[in-house]
Amino acid sequence: MEPKWLEDFLSVARTGNFSQSAIEMNITQSAISRRIKALEQWVGVALIDRSTYPTRLTPAGERFREAAREATAALLKTRQDLRQALDADRKLLRIAIQHSLAASFLAPWLARLPLSRDDLLVRATADNLHDCVRELEEGSVDLLVCYTHGELPLQLEASRYPSMPLAADALVPVSQQVGKGRALHALQPGAPAVPWLTYSEGTFLSRAASLALQRPGLSPALHPVVESALAEALRGAAIAGLGVAWLPLSLVADDLKRGLLVRAGGPEFDVSLQICLCGERSVVEGRLSGLWQAARALAEAAPTAPRRSARRGA
Repeated sequence: MEPKWLEDFLSVARTGNFSQSAIEMNITQSAISRRIKALEQWVGVALIDRSTYPTRLTPAGERFREAAREATAALLKTRQDLRQALDADRKLLRIAIQHSLAASFLAPWLARLPLSRDDLLVRATADNLHDCVRELEEGSVDLLVCYTHGELPLQLEASRYPSMPLAADALVPVSQQVGKGRALHALQPGAPAVPWLTYSEGTFLSRAASLALQRPGLSPALHPVVESALAEALRGAAIAGLGVAWLPLSLVADDLKRGLLVRAGGPEFDVSLQICLCGERSVVEGRLSGLWQAARALAEAAPTAPRRSARRGA
């Protein structure tokens, strides 16, 4: 039994709707349905009455809900207590960062911060955006580094979790190069369907990339051939010539410069993004106030154009 199954069950018990809970948990509806079924198989009885709408808990589900609440709360508290005990004598900077930024952005950014001044040991955890946000809300990390977009706001209470933009980036459509500067798979009006390297449904970059395809007048024919939650995996597939992918410019800038990839469409297909830093107010105004101010100073001094220095990330 996986702890996430309990969280999914409690969400469905609260919303009475698999679709709404899937959005809340940042996974697909089929995935949350599979997890609930797996939990029911583990328990040995049906927990959800699927014959009604909205869905309701079975009598066994009502009994199990209280146990699930208590178990989840106990696990989270014990984990936090253990981590705090471990960190008591350590000067740790705990960072949660999106997979797609972990390798391309984190190290160059950390190199410019005054970490040695406070003798900080950085503990970085790369994960999907939903889990990164949850880690911050649970107090398991001090800072969150992630992508943001005006149409895809973070589900964080602004008064409690201050944030700042660190740098600009963009999702750009890229493909393997054939000839000089010509894309193997180009986005052209009226052209046959282009093989598409797409992000897994429900991920932040999937939703961000879809913004380019929702713009009036932009409707390229696309045929999905590879799907992954990791930008680095799609980058490798694009370099191999398998299709066109919307990838962070910070990830593929060197590939574009070296000719491994070329743009598959014009700037009208780009999606502007911000790389953002978030933290719990008492932390960033307390023990990390100096570091927070240093990060702000770096961000204010940074150019507004997307980063072009690093190339790897997932």
